[in-house]
Amino acid sequence: MNNNPFGTAAMSEGYATARPALHGWIVERAMKRAGGGGEVLDVGCGAGLSTAAVGPWARRAVGMEPAVSMLITARRRGAKEEFVAGQAERLPFADGSFDWLTAAGSLNYVDLPAFFGEAGRVLRARGGVVVYDFAPGRKWRTSRGLEDWFKEFMERYPSPPSEAKVLDPSILGGLNLGFRVEEAEEFETGIPMERDFYRRYMMTESNVAYAIRRGIAASEIEGWIEETMPVAGWGEVLFRGYWAIMRAWN
Repeated sequence: MNNNPFGTAAMSEGYATARPALHGWIVERAMKRAGGGGEVLDVGCGAGLSTAAVGPWARRAVGMEPAVSMLITARRRGAKEEFVAGQAERLPFADGSFDWLTAAGSLNYVDLPAFFGEAGRVLRARGGVVVYDFAPGRKWRTSRGLEDWFKEFMERYPSPPSEAKVLDPSILGGLNLGFRVEEAEEFETGIPMERDFYRRYMMTESNVAYAIRRGIAASEIEGWIEETMPVAGWGEVLFRGYWAIMRAWN
């Protein structure tokens, strides 16, 4: 069995085609404040959506990913970005290789002291790390129909135990690992979604990956989602998340 919950062909294809269009919006907000650019390494790039979002802000954008199936999908879909295999704790690059590192929801799964040690090594002077993440979209702006359904969804298919660390600007700021939070924002924003796209999006969530690893058929999960999900009321789905700009102390 694959030990990486996101390291399957189905999950990588889902990440490439059925994830909310948030990366570009977040990266733009963070990079405008950071004055980012130059050469950027996207750590834990998944199927490459986050690396594509970095592209407009970088002279060179490199996505790095440990899951082979995700990397294959990223390379197949990437237009101008580079993609390499690697782990956050052992970055396969020389000292001073990048101006910025970005990490979209990937640091929750890594050894943070090892990563920030490596970040300090591969970053150039005045370089920094942009960390960001967003929670699953679980409610509409004006009614509770989706929120009530999402609660039932999580009760039926619970999240995996202890696979991800909780991170936010406050936690990142208290790590004392050689980097400080220079600026951060917590946000809520709406993304228009149709019912079919939302169904496919839910199939990429970590609780679904966990259920499949425990032997529940993907077709059974998708069938339950299709049968129970609200039919009416589709429009904006709200997402909450954060971004943080971090720089080395020295």
